[in-house]
Amino acid sequence: MQFNIHEAKTQFSKLVAAVERGETVTICRNGRPVIACVPARPQGPFPFGAWGSLSGGASSLEHLVGPTDAETLDDMGL
Repeated sequence: MQFNIHEAKTQFSKLVAAVERGETVTICRNGRPVIACVPARPQGPFPFGAWGSLSGGASSLEHLVGPTDAETLDDMGL
């Protein structure tokens, strides 16, 4: 299903209903497709402990923090 931008604005409820039914709706500007509206996939809960496996564990983040000596801390006013 295709709508031009003006039609999409005036028939937004119809556009949303079509997407909810599982259709892909394309919005065009001057006859050229610019947006594809697709149904959103439901998001399940983030599995407990999954962050550790994605980041490789806490130790993999150590490269983001360099060693800090007393002089640097004094310069920072800490």
